[in-house]
Amino acid sequence: MQWTIPELVKRFGAKQMGGVDAVLTHLCTLAEGSPGGLSFFSSPQYTTAFYQTKATAVLVAKDFKPVVPVAAALIAVEDPYSCFCSLIEEVYQEKMLPKCGIEFPSYIGRKVIVGENIYRGAFSYIGHHVVIGKGVKVYPHVYVGDYVTIGDDTILYSGAKIAPYTVIGSRCVIHAGAVIGSPGFGFITHADGSAKRIPSVGHVLLQDDVEVGAHTTVDAATVGRTIVGKGTKVDNLVQIAHNVQIGKHTAIAAQVGIAGSTRVGDYGKLGGQTGVAGHLQLGDHVTAVGRAGITRSFPKGNITLSGTPAFENKKFLACYARFKNLVPSKK
Repeated sequence: MQWTIPELVKRFGAKQMGGVDAVLTHLCTLAEGSPGGLSFFSSPQYTTAFYQTKATAVLVAKDFKPVVPVAAALIAVEDPYSCFCSLIEEVYQEKMLPKCGIEFPSYIGRKVIVGENIYRGAFSYIGHHVVIGKGVKVYPHVYVGDYVTIGDDTILYSGAKIAPYTVIGSRCVIHAGAVIGSPGFGFITHADGSAKRIPSVGHVLLQDDVEVGAHTTVDAATVGRTIVGKGTKVDNLVQIAHNVQIGKHTAIAAQVGIAGSTRVGDYGKLGGQTGVAGHLQLGDHVTAVGRAGITRSFPKGNITLSGTPAFENKKFLACYARFKNLVPSKK
C-alpha cells in the first residue's frame, strides 16, 4: 500500500511543513523509521526519537512547532495518533485474506439458525439450538456450546471456547484461547474442611462491540448473568468472575482480576495486574493505576486509584514521597 503526502494532507485536512512530496510505502515507529516510512509523534517521551527519526514523513499535532529543523516532512493534523490508527486499519484490511464459506471437517448441531455470509473454519464445533447472525466468522478449533446466541459480524478466533447459553452481541471480537461462560469459582466448605462446588446455572452476556483478549476468562453467573457492557475492551489474560457486571466503554489491561459479584461502572480504566475484591461497586470513570489492589467500594466514581489497599492517587503519591525518604533508625 502506498500514499503520497498531498493525498494524506487532503484526506486529513492537514498542513504540510517541510519535506518533499514523496511516496510513502509503509508505516513505522519513530525509532525504526526508514526512507518511505510514515510515523507519528504525539507524546513528549518520544521527543528524542522524533528528532532522530529517518522516516520520510511524520504526523504531528496542528499546533506543533519543531525546536530544530527536521529532515522528515511534517503533516500537521488534529490528532496524529487517531490518523495513524486509521492508516493501520487500512493496511490491516489489505493484508487480511477474506474468510468465507465452510471448511471441513467441522460440526454443526441440530436446529441451528445461521445468518448469511458466515465463515466456519475447520475443526470448529457448533452445538444445538445456536443462533448465529450474519457475517459471523468462526475460526478453526472454536467451540460453541448449545443455546448460544451470536450477533452479526462477530469474530471468534481460533481456540475460543463459548459455553452453553452465552449471549454475544454484534461486532464483538473474541481472541484465541478465550473462555466465555466457564463455571464460577464457588464452593461450600463443610465442617470437615472439604469443599463442594456450587454449580453455575447463569450465563454470560457480552453486549455489542465488546473485545475479549487471548486466554481471558469470563465466568458464568451462579444465577443470573455476568455482563460485559457495550464497547468494553478486555486485554489478554484477564479473569472476570461470576456475576460481575462491567459497564460500557471500559478498558481492562492484562492480568487484571475482578472477583465475584463486583460492579464496575462506565468508562473505567483498570491498569495491568490490578486486583478488585468481590462484592464491590466502582462508579463511572474509575481509573486504577497498574497493580492497584482495590479492597473497598468507590461508588461515586470519577477517581484515580493507586496502591494496595488502593486509595486516591494524589494522596498515594504524597504518602509515597514521604515513605521513600524514611531512613531506618540506627541502633
